[in-house]
This record gives sequence, C-alpha cells and structure tokens, in this order.
Amino acid sequence: MRKNGNPAPQRILAEGLAPEDFLSYYKQQFRWARGSLELLFAYNPLFRRGLTAAQKVQYLASSSYYLSGIIVLVNALLPLTYFFFSVKPLTINTMTLALIFLPYIFVILYTLQLTSNFTYTFRALSFSLGSAIIYIKALWHTMIRKKNGFAVTSKTKVKGNHGRLVIPHLTYIGLVITGVTWGVMREGWSASMLSNIAWACIYIAAFVPFISAAFEGSRNVSKQKRTTRDPKLKKFEVPV
Repeated sequence: MRKNGNPAPQRILAEGLAPEDFLSYYKQQFRWARGSLELLFAYNPLFRRGLTAAQKVQYLASSSYYLSGIIVLVNALLPLTYFFFSVKPLTINTMTLALIFLPYIFVILYTLQLTSNFTYTFRALSFSLGSAIIYIKALWHTMIRKKNGFAVTSKTKVKGNHGRLVIPHLTYIGLVITGVTWGVMREGWSASMLSNIAWACIYIAAFVPFISAAFEGSRNVSKQKRTTRDPKLKKFEVPV
C-alpha cells in the first residue's frame, strides 16, 4: 500500500491453475485436506521447533480449517434428529435466537466479504459447505492412516457425469423430504417444525449449486452431441 492510499502492485510469488471441472476440484480439495490434516495430527505445528509463535498460529489455523466439515455435518443433521425423533437440540425463544443468531451470521458474512474484497459469492459459499463431505472423508483417511496416491490436478477439463460424488448431498435432500413428511404427519405445522424446515432448506439451497456442478460435464457433452448431429444448431451457435 502506497502512502497516498493507492494499492501498490504486488510481486507474483507463485502461479497455479484452477480446476476445470468438478472431478478435478474434488480431487484437489481432498488432496489439500488430507495433507493439511496430516500436518495437524502427525506434525502439529504447535510442537515444532524453529517456528515463531505467529508461524505456529498460521499453520494451525490453515490446517485446522478442514475440520470444519464436522461442524457442517452436525449442523445439517440437527433438523433430521427433530424430524425423525422429535429431539430438540436447542430450546430457546424465537426472538432470543434471532437476536443472537442474526448479528452473528451478519458479522461472519461481512467478514468474508471484507477478506475477499467483496467478491465472495453464494456459489463460493455453496462449494465451501458442499465440500464438507470431502473434508470428512480426508479426516477419516487420516485417522485410519490410509495411504492415498498423489493425484495431480488435470490441466484439461474432464468431461462426464460426476453425480456419484454428490450422493451424500442427494441422500440428505431425500432424508429431509422424508423427515418433513413424517414430522408433519406426527405433529402438524408446529413452530418447531417450521424452524427446522427452514434450517434444512438453507442447507439444501446451499448444496444445490454444488450438486449442479457435478452434472455440468454430462450436460455439456449432451449439448455438444446435439449440436454436432443437428447442422441447424451448429449453424446458429454463437460463441460466448
């Protein structure tokens, strides 16, 4: 930052390629999560000599991020425990909850916007929450010390249907629909039922872009086949 407040050009320290498709993204996130969790459990930076206190905190913060998958999983499962078992994880007045939760979530979202220079999008939030299952898988492999090969991120787009990678998310949506049906039949549209439905719908809405991305490859392949077979479609195709 210059003295006049204008941003100074930053020297590029490293360059890399972002994943071109969902499968490559999945493999990349798993590799990062596995490596970070391996660092956290096997080579905990808090106990490593030669690091400053600030370095230890930074290493710990970056590697422990991938434990967030557990938090996402627990929060997503809370409505299901109520739908199927009438278990209330929290008993609190609606207004009190709103007074506590709304400022908290506002501060979190505003902080994300500040740290991303106001470029943080709902799609980014979707991929952050949707990747929880990847982080949990990486955590499990780390705990059981399962060896995983190093998968290099593909430099070209991998076409195809990657729906199998979002089976847990589709299963969650199915369980929510089943649970809501069961819960409404049991007790009707009570205040607790409505609040848990709203909570589950937030997670479903967050998972939808993540799920959609898994099927983008198959949609693009189908579109390409239709364009190739129909000369009229090919003739009027406009590049974007």
